[in-house]
Amino acid sequence: MGAPGRALWGLAALVAGSAGAVWYGLQSGGEAVAQTLPAGANPGQAIRVKTFHPKSGPGLEISVEQPAEVAPYYRVELNALVAGTVKFLEKEMGDKVVAGEQLAEIEPYEAVPERKERTIVSAPFDGLIAQRTVDPGTFVPNPAIVPGVRPLLVLERTDIVTVSMKVPEAFVTHVGKDTEAELRMDAVPGKVFRCRLSRTAPSLDMSDRTLLVEVDLFNGTAEEYRAFLAKARLNGQADLKSRTLPVFPTGMVAGGAAGLLPGMYGHMRLRVKQSTNSQLVPSSAIVRQGGLPWLFMVAGGRAKRQRIFIEMDDGVMARVYWLTKEGDQEVRKELTASEELVMSNQGELEDGSPVKPALVEW
Repeated sequence: MGAPGRALWGLAALVAGSAGAVWYGLQSGGEAVAQTLPAGANPGQAIRVKTFHPKSGPGLEISVEQPAEVAPYYRVELNALVAGTVKFLEKEMGDKVVAGEQLAEIEPYEAVPERKERTIVSAPFDGLIAQRTVDPGTFVPNPAIVPGVRPLLVLERTDIVTVSMKVPEAFVTHVGKDTEAELRMDAVPGKVFRCRLSRTAPSLDMSDRTLLVEVDLFNGTAEEYRAFLAKARLNGQADLKSRTLPVFPTGMVAGGAAGLLPGMYGHMRLRVKQSTNSQLVPSSAIVRQGGLPWLFMVAGGRAKRQRIFIEMDDGVMARVYWLTKEGDQEVRKELTASEELVMSNQGELEDGSPVKPALVEW
């Protein structure tokens, strides 16, 4: 069939299938070779596709937003150390207390001979009385013996609040201390508190595969924060977690305060990754085959399928790299603005499919 060594193809059969058409050609020597084409395509027919050039954008940002809750910086339930009668307790819900202040006095029950002196309950830190459950003259059992006993008082520190959020597993590698955060509380619509994370958990919660992150937020005004910093310097920040200062949020009006209450609910948005002046592609141009991401490049009138690594993808634009093999190593290479890439009809293409490109702006 023709000159020796030249391949001469002839269409012998065309069988339609759900995955595409299978056709058989004859090489010189009579050997039949099967080729698979995409559904709806014919051998040698160029597929019309829209193409584009990567472009350098002003920037790309990936963020994650999840529900957030406000908790007091410190919270403690104060109990009687022995069974006895409340002889003194004058603080009420909402009252301020200072560290070391006497809050309650318990006269031990006569059946406790080893405890004749009265027991004093003191404040372990500056804060506010959140709950009070007893009055003077009330008999209180020993909570170490009687289970379920309510505390005498609940004390909370709220000049600082801790706002927490759970980060989904897909984003945890991009989150760390000092990640930028935006807080929006349902109770204060329209107000945005901008700050940085104070800490992250060292491991995921195995029940839901999330990472707990927290922000310690100063809850007062800028003037109050300056007074707070002066006091913190005097005591070496000894009354703070890890001796680390809370953050003062930005984006507030002059003289304003966050004023968040424990129990408030809202959302926290983390800016987990940013890219500037990078070659970007439309997210819709990325195809996934065999569980891997690819782009089709047009070269010599044919579609060339090429593996990529996705660094960032916000669902509209993506920052990607070509993946190439150099020996046993996979190497990432930058895209260039001159490359022509496919952004339509990728489902009809195979590696090497002839294409008829139409370059478009995006």
